[in-house]
Amino acid sequence: MSRLYNNPSVHMKNPELVEKKLKQMAVDGLDRLMIISDFDFTLSRHKDKNGEKCWSTHGVFDAVARVMNPELKQMFDELYKKYFSIEFCPLMTVEEKVPYMIEWWDQSHAHIVNAKFSRETIEGFTSNSRIFLRERAEELIGALSEHEIPLIVFSAGIGNIIETVMKNQLGAIPETMHIISNLMIFDDQDICADFTKPLIHTFNKNSSVITGDQPFYNQIVGRTNVILMGDSLGDIHMDVGVEHEGVALKIGFLNINFDTLLAKYLDSYDIVLVDDQTMEIPINILDHLRNSAFIGSRLSLTCHEEAEKEDVVGVELEEEEEKAAVEVMA
Repeated sequence: MSRLYNNPSVHMKNPELVEKKLKQMAVDGLDRLMIISDFDFTLSRHKDKNGEKCWSTHGVFDAVARVMNPELKQMFDELYKKYFSIEFCPLMTVEEKVPYMIEWWDQSHAHIVNAKFSRETIEGFTSNSRIFLRERAEELIGALSEHEIPLIVFSAGIGNIIETVMKNQLGAIPETMHIISNLMIFDDQDICADFTKPLIHTFNKNSSVITGDQPFYNQIVGRTNVILMGDSLGDIHMDVGVEHEGVALKIGFLNINFDTLLAKYLDSYDIVLVDDQTMEIPINILDHLRNSAFIGSRLSLTCHEEAEKEDVVGVELEEEEEKAAVEVMA
């Protein structure tokens, strides 16, 4: 907890509850844990080291359109101006926002399909995009893979682009990482012809879609504790549907409108990281849980060894008593 208290980017409304959740996760162990994370501006940076805004996965198409189709770029800009403020409006309810988010995603995807982008063009722009994983994200993903802790990347963005970014920046996608997102469907000519259904937007991401039909279901069954990471208020429900959910520790990355949104984020997330472009806090938490698991296993082993010693001593005492009794009788 000291690392949380001493980090200036960390805000908590109820530190005692955070500490209680961490203690329970430590007791339950790593084999009960999984991570559910958003991608855009959560696993990926919101701004680079120079303070310049990075891209979302949909932002790749803004870049493509800027170069290849200026009229399409204008269409994307108009959609952004109309709907972005609605997504982050602190006065509207989620229910009020949902119809607007469906309109935004449907229209954006329709523009992409109508533009007939090829797979080669999309992958080329993605490889040269301004999408960067947060500082130490690679370290976090590697540690999760090492300890076989599932990482569910739950994104309202575009899954094909996430896959390309991960392969480019990690070298390969770990077996413990699973991406649930909107996927482009390509025709025989490798042209984007459609998107998968159902549509995943900011406010309908939840784990009820993770059923036995998912190929990775066996990896997460029995894992009832969740560390959830997101950057929007819609992300707080990504754990809904986790079977027999135990402890859910929710970490929110607040990237914009700090003064107007902080109170709302503190009501929704256990830990809020303000203007933090790193994965330092999630790594600190994972280190704490790993160390607790190690100490717990050592204590258990020590107790087991002591119990065995007591058993041996008990047997030796019984043998000595029997020997003494025989001598007395003799």
